[in-house]
Order: sequence, then C-alpha cells, then structure tokens
Amino acid sequence: MGKRRNLKGLPNSLEQRYFSGLFWWHKACMADWIWNSANEKGITDIEIDILQDTVIPKEIEIEPITSQLKDLRFTITRTLESNGFPNDFIINAKFKIFISQKYKPIRLLTCQGIITDKDGHVYEGKIYTETAFQTPFEVFPVTLIDKLK
Repeated sequence: MGKRRNLKGLPNSLEQRYFSGLFWWHKACMADWIWNSANEKGITDIEIDILQDTVIPKEIEIEPITSQLKDLRFTITRTLESNGFPNDFIINAKFKIFISQKYKPIRLLTCQGIITDKDGHVYEGKIYTETAFQTPFEVFPVTLIDKLK
C-alpha cells in the first residue's frame, strides 16, 4: 500500500480542477453556476458529494453543478492507482462551499475539499477562494405560473 502523505494534496487538486476553466458548462464555469443558483435561492452553505453525485441543499442539485463530478472521481481513481492504493480506498469526498454575505458584492465564494479514506483518516484541503466572473444570469427562470403564486 502507498504512503498517505502522497494523498494530502488530493483535495486541493480536486478544488482547482473543479473551478478551472476546463470545467465549463454551456455558458459559464462552476463558480458562476454555483454562485448564481445559490444567490437565486438565498443559499449560503453548500455541500457537494463527489462520490455520490449529490448537492445539499437539493434545490441547487442541477446538471451544470453535478456534470463534472465524474471527472473528479476519475482523478481520485487515477491518483490512488498511481500511489499504490486500491480504488476503493477513498470512501468520502466532498466540497464544503460557503458564500459570505460580506463578500457578496464581489461575488466571492470559498471551498474546502475534504476526503476520508477507509481507515478513517481525513485529508482537508486549503480553503480555496473563487470569484464568479461571468455576467450574472438566471439559473431558475421565473415562469408566469410562478409569478401568479
């Protein structure tokens, strides 16, 4: 089996990949999708479960946010294999995302990757900050029926 110290950087790698320009969905990157959807729903705390393809709260579990998670799972598998670990060594991989009201005008969010292995060891990434750069757009369009409610 490999050495755990080789996995310490994995949460940071996942954060950087997820928020990079490579992870683009139609008209925006992940920071824009997360920022705009959370802002529309009044959400400040978000948890993305990479292994389970889920987002909490469910109301922003949308395809643009979850579509790239399979690529992150591949990154985990590739990292485990290249460091001598079995593919099932990581049992939990999540992003904890927070949108501070203080930094709302500059559209800044923070993210921390947290990974747990099957022995219970937790790997915490650095707190990563990202800015939503695209012009704000509507993620959940309001329909006439919504307006009449």
